[in-house]
Amino acid sequence: MINLHTIENRLKELDKKVLFAGIAIITLAVIAGIGYRILGKQGGPAGAPSSGESIAVPVVMAEPRIVESVVTAAGALNSKNSSMLSGKVMGRVVALNVHEGDQVAEGRLLMKIESGEITAQVIQAQAAYNNAKLQYDRIKSLYDAQASTQMEMDQATLGFETAQAGLRAAKAMESYTIITAPISGQIVEKRINLGEMAMPGQPLIKIEDNRNLRLEVTVREQDILQIRPGAAATVQIDAMPGKDIAGTVSQVVPASDIRTHSFIVKIDIPADKGLITGMYGKAFFTIGKHEAIMVPKTAVVEMSGIPGVYILSGSETALFQMVQLGADHGDQVEVVTGLKKGDRVVADQKGGRLEGRKISVAGK
Repeated sequence: MINLHTIENRLKELDKKVLFAGIAIITLAVIAGIGYRILGKQGGPAGAPSSGESIAVPVVMAEPRIVESVVTAAGALNSKNSSMLSGKVMGRVVALNVHEGDQVAEGRLLMKIESGEITAQVIQAQAAYNNAKLQYDRIKSLYDAQASTQMEMDQATLGFETAQAGLRAAKAMESYTIITAPISGQIVEKRINLGEMAMPGQPLIKIEDNRNLRLEVTVREQDILQIRPGAAATVQIDAMPGKDIAGTVSQVVPASDIRTHSFIVKIDIPADKGLITGMYGKAFFTIGKHEAIMVPKTAVVEMSGIPGVYILSGSETALFQMVQLGADHGDQVEVVTGLKKGDRVVADQKGGRLEGRKISVAGK
């Protein structure tokens, strides 16, 4: 027997589903209509140029050129001559005459250490020397007058020489309490303060000769055979943009880093105002010539972090072409892969996206 109540409930549920489906269809249609109207007005996605209008931009032809082969390496400035002064005796610092940044001349007193034990040793050695000298002089006078024996003379001579050696040793220890500059240069590090205790072997003061600097760079294994001592190098310091410094390779360290397969090359550069050890820089070594396709730096764009250029298709529209870039040459840059001879490259995209847009050559 048919249950009329059940049939009525099912018809109500069906009516609700049809109603919901209808509402969803109408909503999608409205959204699609609005989107169509927006795209119709803007010519595509927000920010995208209209492909119907052409834009005049400068265009260059990709042609191989003979350029210099340059090896680039990075590193830091160091002093050719530096000295870290360490303590040799234990004692309290009673004089400290320098601070970081001070310029000092060779031989200048930097600090003095007070050591009662060493002072006592010097006094004792001096007294022993004075006594041995008196004894030697007395025996020598008697010996010359033939009033003393050869054995007495020998003993007096030995005692005097022993006392002499002891005094020299004590004064040598005393000299360690006075620290002077072994080279002329700049104080770059001070690890102790007035009144503190200095210990044997403790680093105290570091001096660097800032008149003679060198850039120490890391060169790849595949490039190291092209670089020789005496070769010219162009140095650029990051802190001094736009300035080229002429340098000379002074040393190629004949040992590589087994982890990075790289070598250290040291480049002497002239002293210049503003150069400080520790500054980061780059060295450029010219090792020959090669053929390469060059494009203006203004032609290079990035799309999602990928470098590329816009090239013109046969229908005069712009196409994005991924490229691999090489060395810089002034306002030009090498293109290692991605372009071939005869490609027409947009030299300046005027700061906008050109993908798919009609192009007319500016000045044509």
